[in-house]
Amino acid sequence: MRTLSLISLFLSAGVLWAGNPDASGGSKDPQPAGRASMDSPSDPDRFTHLPRLLLDDTEHVVTAPARWDRSDWLTAGASVAAVVGTGLLLDHSATQFMTNHRTASWDRVAKDVQNLGDTPSVFIAGGTYLAGVAFKDPEVRATGIDTMVTMGIAQLLLTIPLKVVVGRSRPSANEGTQDFHPFNGGQSFPSGHTTQAFALASVIAEHADTPWVSGVSYGLASLVGLARVEQRAHFMSDVVAGGLIGTFVGKAVVSYNRTIRADWHSNVSVSFAPVLLPGGGGLSLAMKF
Repeated sequence: MRTLSLISLFLSAGVLWAGNPDASGGSKDPQPAGRASMDSPSDPDRFTHLPRLLLDDTEHVVTAPARWDRSDWLTAGASVAAVVGTGLLLDHSATQFMTNHRTASWDRVAKDVQNLGDTPSVFIAGGTYLAGVAFKDPEVRATGIDTMVTMGIAQLLLTIPLKVVVGRSRPSANEGTQDFHPFNGGQSFPSGHTTQAFALASVIAEHADTPWVSGVSYGLASLVGLARVEQRAHFMSDVVAGGLIGTFVGKAVVSYNRTIRADWHSNVSVSFAPVLLPGGGGLSLAMKF
């Protein structure tokens, strides 16, 4: 668990560092002039507004295919092809390779790394949110919120239902790569740990927009998937599917919430004032952007 703790600390530090683009030590102003204050009644990330934000994000993700254009459908088709192709070409060989080259040291590391797709990822998301609140940094707070929302949507609406529908046996069952019993089978497809890890990685990458943070995040998420294969908990196609689900939901949630927050930050205000003129009067209109 020592390795896992260091990984979690490194990721959290990366999020906080990336939240401040001034690497020289200066701090960005989290509340630029003219914006509504953080946690104001109109703040979309205010704690009391989070249930509504979750519902809006869920609706946005569920209805996303209705808004897809040709490019989006091609991407979706390529993703399905990648999962099917991985299943046909790599499931057996990758599992066999991991089994034949399994060592005690790698097994210990894999058991630690795979946990990054479990409870520790929730701690990272929650810790990031609390750090944003404590340091009054809306971007860091938003990263924590988007991560928790992404994990919930990806797991509850996609990964868990697919496990039930597909009913694929795990490698540890020794039933081969083609053993499927829909609604009455195993829990192999897709990988929940990998979904969780890529949900975390994609949100961090989208918010940080810094190459090294994105690389570390996606790299660690990929290691989670490989660890699950090494532990004979999943086939390679299960891992690919989980990674695609976590990434898709993460990018969709961040993109949608970014528009919501941009509308709030625009903070257009309108004010009226009486004007007295010779022989009459009127009202003056002032708009502040």
